[in-house]
Amino acid sequence: MTYLLIAFVLAIILSPLMWFRQSPRQKLITEMRKEAAAKSIRVKLSKPADAREGEGRLEYVTYTLPWLPDSSASMEPRMERWLLVKGTRRGDPSNWKDWQWLGREANDALITPIGYALEKLPKNVLALEACSEGVRIYWQERAQLHDVQGIFDHLDRLRETIRK
Repeated sequence: MTYLLIAFVLAIILSPLMWFRQSPRQKLITEMRKEAAAKSIRVKLSKPADAREGEGRLEYVTYTLPWLPDSSASMEPRMERWLLVKGTRRGDPSNWKDWQWLGREANDALITPIGYALEKLPKNVLALEACSEGVRIYWQERAQLHDVQGIFDHLDRLRETIRK
């Protein structure tokens, strides 16, 4: 009976410590973010891409591949400031099912590279953007560790196409 009581008291003492352990999902996200950082991808919590001023919570994550330091802005129009959002009713129709242009559309020279990237990026990517910081996706990190390499490859291909 004494051993049972000691075991019960130890369980009560140690159980709060178990709350500090990462769940398998938290561990995967940590590894994905480390992998992204190793590839120079900036990871940041974000509001939805189509949120208006004052709307939305920080429920998405952006992965931004910055422009290369020695690259200069493209001289072609509409190469760098565009946003493509999935599953929104706002914006203008795009060439891809369920995707809408918010703000400005991309240059026609980017249609094929964007289409390829949308096809190959993880299905839960909710937005693709080219902005002053670089090329970016918005998503909720529902993927596997090896998907970070694919994200890097497709963002890098877009970055190279935009700033040749």
